[in-house]
Amino acid sequence: MANAGSAPTPAFAGPAPALVYHFAAPADWAAAQARGEYAPESLAREGFLHCATQAQLAGVIERHQRGRGALLRLSLDAAALGAALRYDWSARSGDHYPHVYGPIPLHAVRAVEPFEAP
Repeated sequence: MANAGSAPTPAFAGPAPALVYHFAAPADWAAAQARGEYAPESLAREGFLHCATQAQLAGVIERHQRGRGALLRLSLDAAALGAALRYDWSARSGDHYPHVYGPIPLHAVRAVEPFEAP
């Protein structure tokens, strides 16, 4: 709910992409293989997992991935995530960002690629 006098949060507009992306630590991905789902500590701490659309990747990499070392970029099937995938407004960035509210089932992961921010 918006505060009195503040602008309302814009609703998500446009078609949702078929894929969203998440950057994972290799150790968290290895644990997911054993557990059968991807649920790093950040899920318990924040209540959701940060993701990005293809169009948002460059900005997310610039703002959040530099200096994190070797990571894995997970390509996630948005439809397979179902209702756990939500688009939340970021006033700071001026865009809706995909978040996954719960563990990511392994069947939703379409690709895993090594990644290191330039």
